[in-house]
Amino acid sequence: MNHGTRDGGCDAKRERDVDYEGDWSKGKTGLDLFVRDLALCLSVHRDRGPALVWPDGADAVLSEDGGVRRGRADPGPEREGVAAGTARLTSGLGDLLGCRVGSSYLTLPTGARSTGDTAATDLVLLPVRGSCDGRVEPSPPGQTRAVLDRALELRLRVGEALYVPSGFGYELNEAHSPCTLLVLALHPPAW
Repeated sequence: MNHGTRDGGCDAKRERDVDYEGDWSKGKTGLDLFVRDLALCLSVHRDRGPALVWPDGADAVLSEDGGVRRGRADPGPEREGVAAGTARLTSGLGDLLGCRVGSSYLTLPTGARSTGDTAATDLVLLPVRGSCDGRVEPSPPGQTRAVLDRALELRLRVGEALYVPSGFGYELNEAHSPCTLLVLALHPPAW
């Protein structure tokens, strides 16, 4: 499956194939399946609009205390395991998409409300603990044709990933308990 690119996006100098068919998933880890599903979603929706995906392997990737596991067989001490798991997730996604992927964790306290933000680069918002409401505006400011008829409103839960394209406005609200999100930022490659 090919995905198009735009100036400043991941893999701006060439197209990258993401293959879903075949025996690729045989013998792959939960992290491999998780990264593959994120990459497939992004390869389809990049340049088009926001998307929600439920990646395979989430139960093997997300730790019970709110982070990304290093691996099921060797979780290691949790703090080190979370850091190693996040690094493997970002490097795997970057390799498949041909870009640099940065990561950070964002914690929303109970009842948190945001006034909104605009994605400076393509983002993937992935709850690793708790849940929150999300809203993505139908088009970036100044874009003449909206991708959506109205704002996309949803409830983000652990194991779901929301893709917010660069330039789109988004909000995260209504955490009924503390919510921790892994924020993946997709940056153009450093050639």
